Amino acid sequence: MRCARLNIPFQLILYLLFLTLTVFTSKGERLPDELRWAPVDVVEVPVIDSVIPVAPELANWNVPQRTDTVDTNRNWWHLLWKGQLSMSDSTVQWPKFLGFCVKVYNWGDRVFSSTDHEYVVGTGKKWRARLINDNWNESYYLHFANKFRSLMSGNPHILAGASLQYMAVSYTYSLDISHLISGGPINYRKQEFGFNCARFSVDGYYYKNGGTYIRTFGNYNDHKHFSEPFSGVSMSTFGLDGYYFLNGYKYSQGAAYNFSKLQLKSQGCFMVGLAYCNQNIEFNFEKLSDELKPYMSFDETHYRFHYNDYNLLFGYGYNCVMGSHWLYNITVIPGLGFNHCYEDSYDGSAKLLSVSGRAMTSFTYNNGNWFAGLQGRVRGNWYRSNRTSLFSTVESVVLSGGIRF
Repeated sequence: MRCARLNIPFQLILYLLFLTLTVFTSKGERLPDELRWAPVDVVEVPVIDSVIPVAPELANWNVPQRTDTVDTNRNWWHLLWKGQLSMSDSTVQWPKFLGFCVKVYNWGDRVFSSTDHEYVVGTGKKWRARLINDNWNESYYLHFANKFRSLMSGNPHILAGASLQYMAVSYTYSLDISHLISGGPINYRKQEFGFNCARFSVDGYYYKNGGTYIRTFGNYNDHKHFSEPFSGVSMSTFGLDGYYFLNGYKYSQGAAYNFSKLQLKSQGCFMVGLAYCNQNIEFNFEKLSDELKPYMSFDETHYRFHYNDYNLLFGYGYNCVMGSHWLYNITVIPGLGFNHCYEDSYDGSAKLLSVSGRAMTSFTYNNGNWFAGLQGRVRGNWYRSNRTSLFSTVESVVLSGGIRF
């Protein structure tokens, strides 16, 4: 029993010594350096130096590995293959000729595409694709020197098409879906292509159609309007319009019609340009109905207006920002120049005064990478000689929507 009583104080003394050692160790005081706790040293001990045996294949299990290697290969083909090629990267190694082309492109991008970001910003995407519903119509106002007048205008042609745009370049194709569905001849086609940047815009077009409706014809029906189909008209036209925007830093035509920029603040802009148009319009009045033929007060039954039209353009456009998503634009561009007629034209080879006009308006909606637009366009050309006068127009209302990517 005595031995048992002596063991109790001895255990208590051991317990107190253990607590004292623990407290001193945590404070790092009154202990020799080799016994003090050094957290930094413990953390920095590599795993392989642990006293616990670890299998070699498990030593780095679930331990993230550092990759300090940097790809220093700046060859353009290598970067293109990896999807890291950028023409604005000055470290890319280009072939001599290709490098020259890239320098020219970067120079042009700085000179012709820079904008005031308080007013116009880019979308951050290079591609744009959209589907189009194009309601297209053409009109002809024909006037002969003997005071005969006739107005012809077709019913709107419902066309469907698509447009693909890459950066500043775009191409659009549409055709008459009513004839496409019914299996009839496709007489109405439109192709449009363009190049649009901050400083200038170039738009090309090609239209082709056949047939129209006669609305007035001389003294018939006491000059009142009526509607009679007339298959004796055919028209094909192609041309180029080029504009330079005098305030291209703060105004973007592409924001309203090409969905390539975003207009942040309302702004207007004067523009100057040149236009070329090739017109080939034929009238064959032998295809008139028997009811109308007695009202022909002219001798010939076949007329062809085939000419090149050259015009100097000067106009004004205005972008009105209507909230964070909506943009409204209106643009009017008259033109003045001359016509150079072909020999097969009704007046023969001649140079005549020319007057033309273009008008556009649009509502544009943007929501992230999605966009939609409602656009109206009118393009008119006036041919005038001593014997005849023809004012022809192409009007269209286009509803479209698409995505940037």
